[in-house]
Amino acid sequence: MKVRITFALFIIAGIASAAPQTTNAPALNWADTTRDVYIDNELDRGAQILTSDSPSRLALISTKLESALVLDVTEHTVSTMLKDAFQFGADRATATTQSSAAMKPVGKFTRVDGPIYFFAVDGKPVLIRSHPGATGEMSLDKLWETVPVWRSLMKSYEPNAQAVQAIKADDKAATVTLAFGTWCPDSKNYIPKLIKALRSAANDKIQLKLVGVDNQFREPIDTVQPRRITNVPTVIVERGGREIGRIVETPAASTIEEDLATILSGKQPVHNGRWDRGPKIASGAYSYRDRSGKELGAEDWELFSTSEGGYLVHSRIRTGDLTTEVFHRVDAKRRPSFAEVTKIHGDDRTRTRFNVDGNTMTARTRGSVSGVIAQTLELPERFFLSSPAIAAQGFVQSPDADRYQISGYQTPEEFDKATGTLAPVSCEARGDETVRVPAGEFRTRRQTRKTDKETSEWWLHDKLGIPVRGQSAGVEYVLISLKLSSNK
Repeated sequence: MKVRITFALFIIAGIASAAPQTTNAPALNWADTTRDVYIDNELDRGAQILTSDSPSRLALISTKLESALVLDVTEHTVSTMLKDAFQFGADRATATTQSSAAMKPVGKFTRVDGPIYFFAVDGKPVLIRSHPGATGEMSLDKLWETVPVWRSLMKSYEPNAQAVQAIKADDKAATVTLAFGTWCPDSKNYIPKLIKALRSAANDKIQLKLVGVDNQFREPIDTVQPRRITNVPTVIVERGGREIGRIVETPAASTIEEDLATILSGKQPVHNGRWDRGPKIASGAYSYRDRSGKELGAEDWELFSTSEGGYLVHSRIRTGDLTTEVFHRVDAKRRPSFAEVTKIHGDDRTRTRFNVDGNTMTARTRGSVSGVIAQTLELPERFFLSSPAIAAQGFVQSPDADRYQISGYQTPEEFDKATGTLAPVSCEARGDETVRVPAGEFRTRRQTRKTDKETSEWWLHDKLGIPVRGQSAGVEYVLISLKLSSNK
């Protein structure tokens, strides 16, 4: 594939007489990353890009270049290094270089539109950019050609022997479709492993299909939409044209082949989420009711501690024909750090992840119909995130005052609405009250919250901080069960 590069450049030519430089820095650890590399205007699929975090560097190794190239991301410099200086692991996905490895400066690079690097070496233009992903159904040979390291990852993996035996023993015809992104780290981690497990099982009753998905979740449209692909990898298992189970993004068990063996046996693994958590603190359920007491929905939830002294709530909510799953995490000061909201309505699915980095929040929605929608907001130091999980409504930073104002981000409850809004919320402490609900009698702290659109009332458990009761927009939320873990 030929690509003509027409950027305006400011390039410092290579310095042939420059002396090699060495440093007393410790050995560097490198990790493989998937990028598209063009050398002399031609896409080089065999080129490998490695990254190092400290210091921030990229390394390029290609058969089209005599030496490895090292880019210092901070200094914008390009240097050469002997390829033999990189000591690779068996899977070719990691490497180390010793502090004694010599580097020779050859120029500088230009950085364009974020992660695009352009420079010249030995008279050849070199372009490194993000990899959008190979799309459509493909063969194994095509996969290995696109991401060569995946093949070495597959070869070096030792799958779970019991799972392989169970897959091998399955005597019913099945089709296993692997939808993945060649740009995606989770796909890189799990797809080669599952391919190795299937190869080891050598069950000729199982047909394997490989389908690449682009990083905007728009192509191939005949797979993304009808298959309801919102995250990759997604493994879909079918018998007789009917889906009997799927694995989304990460396995429920310790290995992805164990999940496949479970699905083939006729069971669907229950996934409790990939997010790190500490011991479980409590679990319970809410009933959602209208003013007349009619039940509108229900929420089952679990509350966990986290390693940084904060909390993680995991909720499953059912209202009408809409199912919503929420992961909501806060730090020790109850400041939001992460949330994930997945909505399922019939065959359609959307998943939004809210990541907080300092005072910036990025919301990224993937839908089986809409593709990818992104939102970035600058946040004040004090704010809270109001997710659909009632169990997380107590996660509000509270100063030592009975009345205060805080910024609140309201995530949308509607299935077809992707992102929410940031608005001021007035909070008022109303004192302590004893509240009796179906789950029991509890000492609570009552709080009133007001926005320009509505007023809500919350009775928060005096120790756990979860709502015992709540009222908002004509809906009442009542705690109907509570179970404390044995360590509490």
